[in-house]
Amino acid sequence: AWTNSSRTNASVMRVLLLLAFVCAVLGREAKKDPRECEVCISTLAEIDNLLTVEQRKDNEKIEGVMQDYCDKSKGKEKTMCYYMGVGDKEMGTAGGVKRDISSSFARGINSKRLCARLKKKDAQMCELRYEKKIDVKNTDLKKLRVKELRKICEDEGISTVGLAEKDEFVNKIKTHFGIKDDFDVAMNPMSCYSFYNFARCGIQELDRRLIGDSCIA
Repeated sequence: AWTNSSRTNASVMRVLLLLAFVCAVLGREAKKDPRECEVCISTLAEIDNLLTVEQRKDNEKIEGVMQDYCDKSKGKEKTMCYYMGVGDKEMGTAGGVKRDISSSFARGINSKRLCARLKKKDAQMCELRYEKKIDVKNTDLKKLRVKELRKICEDEGISTVGLAEKDEFVNKIKTHFGIKDDFDVAMNPMSCYSFYNFARCGIQELDRRLIGDSCIA
């Protein structure tokens, strides 16, 4: 027969096990990547927005819209199309979930829910991530690699013809974004922060500058 002490110990043990389970679940949720499935969700949401009420009634018409979208897509979206089974003559396809997707669209399942389902069938559907865009104006460009600088130029439509050295890429990007070096700002006679103008501006002028008065940075 169990004593009161034994029953108490058993109850405490059950509570501890329950707490451990809850902590484990919460821990997994906390570690979940907020960017998970971002390309999948974005791509399917774009296709979903292209579908008309009439097209949603026919899986083949839905797949036709998917194909049109994928034929024009590039980058991560193009890779996503490959995983979806909606490739082109060059890439082909990686699987056969195209009908699963079209039938889900027909039933009105949204992209987020649909990607969660697709992940269970093929994990790579949710492994695609967009490249993090560099905040050019708040980044020390000289610390970036040439490959990263070249990517910035491509994204912003900056011509790289004739550029070879790292400094050339940095200067071209700075010119495009109107970024001045600290030295240039300091030597600008019109700047309140310049060596020439600091004494004239004084504290009062610096305060006035903050509300858009005479001195400029």
